[in-house]
Amino acid sequence: METKEENFSNDSTMESIKSLTEKDAKTFLNLIYALLKDNRNPSEQLISNVLSIYEKQIPRVVKARQNNN
Repeated sequence: METKEENFSNDSTMESIKSLTEKDAKTFLNLIYALLKDNRNPSEQLISNVLSIYEKQIPRVVKARQNNN
């Protein structure tokens, strides 16, 4: 069962994803594809890398876009 913190994190991540431009979304999909395609890491590390994109990198890009507008 999800805790409130996990639910908040998921909501925040979803809002960040919805705020991406089409170009940014395609760039992140290509990055995730490259991680999956060239994976030589244990599955835990792969999951951690992909999760980092969603939780850290996407919100940074969205925030930078908002600051530029």
